[in-house]
Amino acid sequence: MLTDWAYPAGAIHRRLETRWVKPVKPGDTIQPTGIIKSKQVTKNSRWVLIDVMVRNQAGERVATGEAMIEFPN
Repeated sequence: MLTDWAYPAGAIHRRLETRWVKPVKPGDTIQPTGIIKSKQVTKNSRWVLIDVMVRNQAGERVATGEAMIEFPN
């Protein structure tokens, strides 16, 4: 999800931290989502911090985390 969004825009995936809170079994369907939590501009880049969540086919949360993406100037 992150790289499909970031790479075409020339961005770099810098960090992903996740915590799996429920098992995912073979045959499960998972759906990742992300919400931009904050943005920061520096001299050389623009940074985006994203809250990440993964749900299974029953809508149950199976993972949560945080990602950081860099958009170089």
